[in-house]
Amino acid sequence: MRILNLTLIVFGLPTLIHGTAEQDLKKLEEDFWSWRMRNNPSTSTFQGLGKYDDLMESYNITTFETRRIDTEAFRNRLLLISRVDLDPSGKVNYDILNDTLETFLEGNKWAEYGALSPISFLGGIQLYYGPYFSYGSSRGDFENYIARLRAVQTQVNEIKELGRRAIALNRTLHNVSMAKVPGQIDRLIFDHPENSSYFLIFGDELYNNSNIQNQTEKDEIKSRGSKAVVAYMDAMTDLKTFITDEYMPAARSQWGVYAWDSSNNYYRACLKWHLSFEMSPEDVHNLGIQEVDKITTAMHKILDKQDFKGTVSDFFKSLENDTRAFSDNQTYILQFYNDTVFKRINPKLGKLFKDIPDVPLEIKASSSDGLGGGYSSASETSPGRFTINLFRPKEVPLFEAMALSLHEANPGHHMQHSYSMKADLPDFRRDPMLSFYNIPNWFPYYSSYQEGWGLYSEYLGEELGLYEDDYEMMGRYSYDILRACRLVVDTGLHYYRWSREEAITYLQNYTAMAYGSAANEIDRYITWPGQACAYKVGEIKIRELRKHAEDELGSRFNIQEFHLQVLENGAMPMSVLESLIKRWIQDIKSETSAGVINTSNLLTLSAFYLSYIILFK
Repeated sequence: MRILNLTLIVFGLPTLIHGTAEQDLKKLEEDFWSWRMRNNPSTSTFQGLGKYDDLMESYNITTFETRRIDTEAFRNRLLLISRVDLDPSGKVNYDILNDTLETFLEGNKWAEYGALSPISFLGGIQLYYGPYFSYGSSRGDFENYIARLRAVQTQVNEIKELGRRAIALNRTLHNVSMAKVPGQIDRLIFDHPENSSYFLIFGDELYNNSNIQNQTEKDEIKSRGSKAVVAYMDAMTDLKTFITDEYMPAARSQWGVYAWDSSNNYYRACLKWHLSFEMSPEDVHNLGIQEVDKITTAMHKILDKQDFKGTVSDFFKSLENDTRAFSDNQTYILQFYNDTVFKRINPKLGKLFKDIPDVPLEIKASSSDGLGGGYSSASETSPGRFTINLFRPKEVPLFEAMALSLHEANPGHHMQHSYSMKADLPDFRRDPMLSFYNIPNWFPYYSSYQEGWGLYSEYLGEELGLYEDDYEMMGRYSYDILRACRLVVDTGLHYYRWSREEAITYLQNYTAMAYGSAANEIDRYITWPGQACAYKVGEIKIRELRKHAEDELGSRFNIQEFHLQVLENGAMPMSVLESLIKRWIQDIKSETSAGVINTSNLLTLSAFYLSYIILFK
């Protein structure tokens, strides 16, 4: 049984650089990715690599320091590579790797803040990064899985150490971030191991395995597997006891992270991590207010058109008993979403996109009561998954299905991930590995690019004519204004010291959200400071870049090519995206200029030969 806790300085030795700039960069990218796979073995298994299938992620507090040392070594190797000797794609990879390493190193000084609390209702070993089975076919795969099940107790011990450090430093989460966790853990604990989903692999998967012929051997694996599942459930029971008896009684009383750092520099660092550039809390807050006002005006135009006398909030409340707007039938809602994506959206995507990757997508009900909807990335062996929160189906507005589907499925996150998954990108860029609890002490996910594209995709629904009536447009505006409201309430909670009720009321005043959904959203913002601000800021930046390209290129602007530039290069900081788009614009201008020069030369030659013929005919 092994659980990862190691440092790999050997990867960082500058003496390993010995080839061309391209070769050195490629070797560094490969070493960095291999190191990240060792540090994130569950992701490695998900990627189908199989090399670390007996390992589990380490939550040991010593990793704060060992990962910093390793990252500095990678950064030092990168600085020895001559950027000017790289081709354009190499320069992009260099810049993104440099930003990736620098972001982690800059955020590492905040390690003993959010990273001390890896468990919340939004994430943790009770929800993600469980003891995955590699779905191989050898006895070794079963042995690796058993080792992982038993390693969870070590993880729990490390998480308890982190939690006690958070308590000692007064840097715990608020109880709204923890209240659902005991119930989430309860769903993993059973009276008999055979009832656990973690035991399923020791059934047909084991006994139908032709590579393990001996029946006695299979029975022995099943017996040890059963004991390992019991050990796993005991570990989760231990985790629940710690959370309920130690952590939650010591949870912070203030709603925002200003409680951890009165200078607000921690919150500023969180904003920068998500936005990938500096933007003050004041500017984010004011931008949100401006956007809320603008979208509210657009919504009131629809109310006037409908001859509705009342506020936006009144309009949404008037739909609560409308069967066209809501349903209490989960099966119907899921089918509605499937039809929205596969029958309405997908047939129109060719108008704005080219070379769309064929990556499967499935739409399912969410297994946990957290976000309203979400997307889990596809891999080479599994489809992308768009999930809908149906725990309270009567609070799921059908008129918002189009906007949510555009954002999470196509052309939003599923298409976004599909392009980068199929593109010729270094592995470290293909999967940035989402983790929000420990920011800014983590490698960037480039939330502003990722979520900005999702919100931009909702806007593209207008260009594609997908919002078929005023109600769907109100649903589109409701989602749009939610992202604008997030700028206001996130900074309100963590910078301006708003209460949870103030933030919930603000959301309800401007969106279609019922109280329960609004409370869930606000609890998310309380748990993940700054993350909710990435959507609107990123969308505004993408639309600004598109407008700049349209103005610069005029009739030469091609929307399909623009989108290809944004998508096929994968996630990146907004500064790198801006440089990439400007270079693309310049390349098109240069090609056009070269074409004009060639045409001019052709005309000159034609005139010469015509004169020659006339003179000597």
